Amino acid sequence: SHAPMRKAGCGMASFGQDKLVLFAGYGYPSSRVPPGSLFMPDKRYTDGGGWCNELHLFHTKTGTMSYQTTTGTPPPCSYFSLTNISTTKAIMFGGAADETLLKDVQLLDM
Repeated sequence: SHAPMRKAGCGMASFGQDKLVLFAGYGYPSSRVPPGSLFMPDKRYTDGGGWCNELHLFHTKTGTMSYQTTTGTPPPCSYFSLTNISTTKAIMFGGAADETLLKDVQLLDM
């Protein structure tokens, strides 16, 4: 399984009683970007950092992390708001990517 990359500005929300979703952020991929994920390199620097849209599930009962594939094309971004609206859905608003402030609204439906 693919472990999350080192990152900041990611979002986390709870789903059900024993799962946390970890989404997107700015960071440095440890090896490769997982299939179905996007990585947008930061053109301002040459250190390998950039924005991603990877999605992981942390299972609190087992302490394990699993990579999740998505449908649609969630934006690679960081520093957004991610808020639960039910036990299976969260709304993502705003964020930043490639020196651009976003005003997008996305639905994360687990």
